[in-house]
Amino acid sequence: MKRCIPAILLMMISLADIAHADARRVQITMEAAKEGDAAAQNRLGVFYEIGASIEQSDTEAVKWFRMAADQEHGEAQYNLGEMYEQGRGVQKNIQEAIALYKKSCANGCKCACKRYRLLTGEEKEAPEVTF
Repeated sequence: MKRCIPAILLMMISLADIAHADARRVQITMEAAKEGDAAAQNRLGVFYEIGASIEQSDTEAVKWFRMAADQEHGEAQYNLGEMYEQGRGVQKNIQEAIALYKKSCANGCKCACKRYRLLTGEEKEAPEVTF
């Protein structure tokens, strides 16, 4: 048992370091998001959506996804579309989800193109994406 104590202490210190690093990452992301960085806004939305080193909140996730989506951030448009499709943090609205997936697809998000086609069944109406 005495041999295990140093290992347990080391593990506890390591976990504390990880938690501190995660909290710092959230803080840096939040600062950039507040300054209008669309990628940071999307990332902060993800942190809120999954509760990563921050209290989980679908409402806050939607708020940050929307800010980034309004700047034509394709991944944020996709994430916001998912929130509308699932009714998380907003009232469920499939038509709004489809519109967001279409915009996201046009902005290069392949997952959005697939989701758009699945929900509409209209292969030919999905915007062309070239990479």
